Amino acid sequence: MSKRLSQNSMPQATRPRSGSGTAGFVTGSKALVIARREYVAMVGSKAFLITVAIMPLFMLGGVIIPRLIGDQVDVTEKRIAVIDGSGELLPALQQVVRQYNRQGVLDPESGKQIRPRFRLQEIRRRPVDDALRLRLSDQVRSGEIYAFLEIPEDVFEFPTDGEATVVSFYAESAVLSDVKSWFAATISSLVQERRLRSAGIDPAVVAGSRAIEVAGRGLFKKDASGKVQPASKSQEVVAVFLPLAIMMFMFMLVMMAAQPMLESVLEEKMNRIAEVLLGSATPVQIMSGKLVGNVAGSLTIAAIYIAGGYAMASYNGVADSIPLRIGPWFLAFQILAVVMFSSLFLAIGASVNQLKEAQSLLLPVWVLLVVPMFVWFNVVREPNSSFATWLSMTPPFIPMIMCLRLAVSNAVPPWQPAVGLAIMLAVTVSCVVVAGRVFRVGILVQGQSPKFSQLVRWAVRG
Repeated sequence: MSKRLSQNSMPQATRPRSGSGTAGFVTGSKALVIARREYVAMVGSKAFLITVAIMPLFMLGGVIIPRLIGDQVDVTEKRIAVIDGSGELLPALQQVVRQYNRQGVLDPESGKQIRPRFRLQEIRRRPVDDALRLRLSDQVRSGEIYAFLEIPEDVFEFPTDGEATVVSFYAESAVLSDVKSWFAATISSLVQERRLRSAGIDPAVVAGSRAIEVAGRGLFKKDASGKVQPASKSQEVVAVFLPLAIMMFMFMLVMMAAQPMLESVLEEKMNRIAEVLLGSATPVQIMSGKLVGNVAGSLTIAAIYIAGGYAMASYNGVADSIPLRIGPWFLAFQILAVVMFSSLFLAIGASVNQLKEAQSLLLPVWVLLVVPMFVWFNVVREPNSSFATWLSMTPPFIPMIMCLRLAVSNAVPPWQPAVGLAIMLAVTVSCVVVAGRVFRVGILVQGQSPKFSQLVRWAVRG
């Protein structure tokens, strides 16, 4: 009777069949049943759909939202008090401001005001001391004026010590102020023109002598028919941020796959579900099933985002900028990254009893995961440098750094991603083996969480 009940309690797909089943088939089918369960739990819920929709907003919101609200500009008139120590710059500055207020504040197409107008207020009080500066600062705080400028007496003189002449702009938020930037460019242009004329030099000649552009371009190449294709002008935004987007995409896939593994194992351990599972499957079958289901879920997410991203790029006419040649490499490295980090998260989840206990153990894993984000600009700037090459061969940074290099440069030798993939495969297998030993012991341990020395002992001995 007990034997019949235990047989009936097993899933139909994992129950051995007389005359046709083998131990290997049962072992494999149990892992597949667990994999299917994990996959359905990952992609078959409303939370998955919500996450798929919201995650791009988190990743790209800092780029998209500023563009959407870019026209939300304060166009109220800005009163600027000016202390002109030279006594000569203010009239020229007022003339430029009048022209700007007539022509520079309106959108040429819609006629809508898109920039604030300026009103200059001359301050004649002397001497210019801290008491005057304090009084003007109080007026800025009260809203009577937006800011005040202090122009030194020697603003038109050539500096003898090589240091730039300082014109001070005082405001509540002077660092990122567009108003400060406008006045800085305008005053610099007026002073430069005056200095050149006083030296007998035509400013137009100086401006013309600097009218040169060095355009960054790609490399010449042959198409499928053997015809030479000319080099195209490099788009700096695409060249810099597209590789970053590819690296962040891989980071997002690893995050969305690994974190649920930790929570799933921890929940099963806390609710004693793991003990029930161990009655029907071995720890190796449970862990392998979870990893396979996790990889399948991450590939599903990748397929959704890649299809959506390519459709959007095609709609905007920039699909040619997407480096499709790295697609196979990206998928291979992404699978290995998901397996490696998911196995580590599984081991940590099995070795603790509460989520807060996992935080300290997760910190080293998080550090390894985010290091590529600290060095991405150096890699994009010099993708074939010694630093980028060696970092792309150093696990566990290989997946993100190698894909970053491949997205930037066509000159990465083919043997480098192949060697990187082989190294990553060996490291991933090692991580799975070590994590499996910790998982096998930790999944049944209750009570106080193990110390680091105990985790090392489990990882070595199992």
